[in-house]
Amino acid sequence: MAVNDILDVGQRGLQAQRQALTTTSSNIANANTPGYSRQRAQLANQPPQTVHGLPTGSGVEVKKVIRIHDDFVQKQLVDENQSLGNVKIKAETLSRFEALTTQEGSNLNDSLNRFFNDFRELSTNVENPSLRNVVKGSAESLARAFNQMSSSLESGRRELDLRVGDAVNQINIDVKEIAELNNSIVQAQSRGEAPNELMDRRDMLVRDLSQKVDLQVTEDQRGQVTLVAGNAVVVQGADHFELSVRRSAAAGEKAAGSMSIFVNSTGVPREITKSIKNGELAGLMQARDKVINPAMQHLDKIAFSVAQKVNEAHSEGTGLDGVSNRKFFKELGDKEEHAAFHFGLSDDIKQNHELIAAGQSDAPGDNRIALAISEIQNEKILPATELGGSVNFTINESVNNLVSQVGVNTQHETQMFEHQRAIVDQLENYRQSFSGVNLEEEALDMIKYQTVFNASAKAMKVGESLLETILTLKD
Repeated sequence: MAVNDILDVGQRGLQAQRQALTTTSSNIANANTPGYSRQRAQLANQPPQTVHGLPTGSGVEVKKVIRIHDDFVQKQLVDENQSLGNVKIKAETLSRFEALTTQEGSNLNDSLNRFFNDFRELSTNVENPSLRNVVKGSAESLARAFNQMSSSLESGRRELDLRVGDAVNQINIDVKEIAELNNSIVQAQSRGEAPNELMDRRDMLVRDLSQKVDLQVTEDQRGQVTLVAGNAVVVQGADHFELSVRRSAAAGEKAAGSMSIFVNSTGVPREITKSIKNGELAGLMQARDKVINPAMQHLDKIAFSVAQKVNEAHSEGTGLDGVSNRKFFKELGDKEEHAAFHFGLSDDIKQNHELIAAGQSDAPGDNRIALAISEIQNEKILPATELGGSVNFTINESVNNLVSQVGVNTQHETQMFEHQRAIVDQLENYRQSFSGVNLEEEALDMIKYQTVFNASAKAMKVGESLLETILTLKD
């Protein structure tokens, strides 16, 4: 080997170890960077040279800087994150909803008990005007309880509507950045660069996005990913297609309407609502449509039944003025929808408690109507509801059933969330152990590369010394 070859081999050794040290330093610096995958300088020996018929080593080079990454674990995380996002958002939403229904349901039950007990008390002394005023007051409290619970449920539903819109906006932000990263990755590769950091960022965004919406991911030979959400392409190469949300026209001020998700991938918006079955977006819509809406329908059914049964009994009696066929509560029409929100006293009773009918006639001591109304509380007048159940309920039982069914749903989703979180945590721990930075390992690598770097420098010094000796001999 010529002296120049010794210098060349030493120089290549210095360059290779310096690149390896730079890569190791970058790993250490990014130890706490979210989504970062550790990198390794892939060292390879240079093709040997033949001198006097003998192979002679040519040193080392860095072939490329590789990213330590497991595609299979990435795919598993994307798949499991979808279920995690779904049950997480439902567990969180239903936990708050359960607290609301428990408090409001207890208040409603108390108001129902006071109302029917006050009618029971009135039946003991129908001529007492103060007892009629007490009945009117408890009826007003009952109306407020129905109205308040209905408004609270409506507020919860509107909050979910807003959160659906926020989720769609965040999805659009993510798919736009992923498409931009697709383009940047291809451009970097065309320049011969290793886009490791860009791919880390894209993988992290894909994992985050998979929590928001059910996602299918494919990667082409150029390293670009195509994303399909809800059976619709949202990212293809450098192009992205945004989602939009629409709320259908509602039949009335307090009607639910429906939430629909569209994608604009062909210039014409296409609905994909039914295809979105997982992730936070689906969880929000499922909590809205399968829990809150049925709870509101359940409450409306209770309010409608109370008003209808009390009005039927009250219409058969007479007030202190001798007039019969009066409604105690406002007429709610022939539909249960919005009954709890509009529940209230009729104008006649609201203005004059003496018009409350306690008996079927104005005969002294006639208490048949007051007793009949008080007994409504114990009648099983409410059939199986939207929230479950197979038998008829009393009014109080139906309120309790509403609250308990929400509690059952909350408990189920919470258990599912804990189970799914354990699965995702296990996968994330494995990803970290495989791709994450271990500072102890990096410190050992740094010592190893530094040792070889120093040895290469010494080899170059030996080469320089030999060269000086040769030049001295020539002189």
